[in-house]
Amino acid sequence: MTTPDLADLFKDIEKSDSTPSSENAVEHGQREPNEPVIPPVLPVLPLRGLAVFPGTVVPLNIRRATSRKMLDECLPQSKIIALVAQHHPEQESPGPDDLYKVGVAAMVLKLLRQAEDTLLVVVQALQRIAVRKILATDPYIKAEVEVLTSTAPPADDKPWEAAVKNLRETSLKLIQLTPDVPEQVQIVIMNLQDPGQLADFLAGNLSLDLAQKQDLLEELDTVKRVRSVQLRINNQLEIAQLQQKLQQDVAAQISDTQRRAYLREQVKAIQRELGEQGEGTEEQIAQLRKRLEESKPPNEVTAQAERV
Repeated sequence: MTTPDLADLFKDIEKSDSTPSSENAVEHGQREPNEPVIPPVLPVLPLRGLAVFPGTVVPLNIRRATSRKMLDECLPQSKIIALVAQHHPEQESPGPDDLYKVGVAAMVLKLLRQAEDTLLVVVQALQRIAVRKILATDPYIKAEVEVLTSTAPPADDKPWEAAVKNLRETSLKLIQLTPDVPEQVQIVIMNLQDPGQLADFLAGNLSLDLAQKQDLLEELDTVKRVRSVQLRINNQLEIAQLQQKLQQDVAAQISDTQRRAYLREQVKAIQRELGEQGEGTEEQIAQLRKRLEESKPPNEVTAQAERV
């Protein structure tokens, strides 16, 4: 299984007529009225180098024969599957011990056959789950799962409200400094009101390695998860701001060099109009500088001459 980058992800979501939204996202292990019940037993789709977070919509390229067989056999009965990351992405046939113990239950929204050996599935992650017991490994992994419940954040707590507001604002600043991020990302961030959903959406889109994302996925304390995401956004925002400053400094240097070159060309053009030769003028300046140095004038006179 592989996944496109962030820009391609949202392009694929647009094509599938599905978008990540606050109405579709789920958090705190509570089921919304129109959300399907998570079965206690689910087929498991191992993920390479990817942790999927509740509330997000993700397109996945499926190439493994076992995963294709699982989808072909299970989707006619139920569109809900378990998505669990494997420890080592290079492992072609991961077993139960090669998978993390926490993943998400997800609904398959769309399946497209791109080639004989490749499927594209668009999934919407519903809730965090823990793999409690492996029931089968052949022809694919099937497991008994438990829906995990996140601890609720404090109610009517001003410092907590300020922390959530800061998370939203810093994430928007980071987006403004990040090229090629689709406009939909900013819209989602501004409209997600639940702190847990906001943290999950940001965690899924941050440039973090699998182990870091898995840690955030396994964190059931909403307050701790928000703080952890905030810390990582701060780090990436600082790097993005430094990169922007470096680019601006380089641009300013190039602009100054170009301005000086332009002025030199203008001086030469004026000299030509006056019948003066640039080389002769430069030679005269060199001679005057040499004579000035030989006379050893006071420093103030030398500084004034250099300015002229």
